[in-house]
Amino acid sequence: MILAYPMHGGGENVRKFKIGISFTTAGVPAIMSATLPGVVLPSVSAAADAIGVTTDTGTYSTTQGDAEGLVSVMWRPDNVYKALMSGAAVAGTALVRLVNTAVDAAGLTVTDADVGTADMDGGSLYCIKGANLSQSRVVTTFTSGASVAVTVPFLNDIAVDDEFILLPYADVGTGAAGADGNSAVQLTTDLTGANAIIASGTGINAVVVEVYVDPNDPTTKSYVLFKLADHVYDIDTI
Repeated sequence: MILAYPMHGGGENVRKFKIGISFTTAGVPAIMSATLPGVVLPSVSAAADAIGVTTDTGTYSTTQGDAEGLVSVMWRPDNVYKALMSGAAVAGTALVRLVNTAVDAAGLTVTDADVGTADMDGGSLYCIKGANLSQSRVVTTFTSGASVAVTVPFLNDIAVDDEFILLPYADVGTGAAGADGNSAVQLTTDLTGANAIIASGTGINAVVVEVYVDPNDPTTKSYVLFKLADHVYDIDTI
């Protein structure tokens, strides 16, 4: 996970924070702790009282004579972070490639059992092969293990063997059921990336700003850009 840009312009602010546990990997969120004497790691689905994303590592110790544990954090509350989307809880897993099995002349429905069981109503559907290449639409109907559908049709018919990527994230929505693709980001187990096979609206409290699907390598080089929504320097959360 890296900085994409601050929403309000200007440069990045990085400062050292005392840590309450060891940070062994850079590029992970840091959050405040109510019980430990420094910042700590979030879980994959909860990051209340967030500070930002780390740029280095730090070792926590309670042994006299050891150096105080510190970690550098990009702490601007308007930062937009960029996380690689993964097709599993493990970072770096290729995204699932849907291969359509039924013609839809209306340009609304993609049929493939590989849509899985995680409800992505409110997420996004991206065409990566076929007449609708590079087009995307917000998912409005999810049928578990069978198909997904959109309300705004793709410009062309959806043919057999057209390929798509289904994502739980979108840059529009209110956070309500069916419109929650912009309201949360589930982290990978190492906390550096975004798990993209979970239900939309699942994960840490975040605001999705952009979903980027790489035109040349859509399954392994696509990103979700988001802002940490529960930030200690943005609103009174402590």
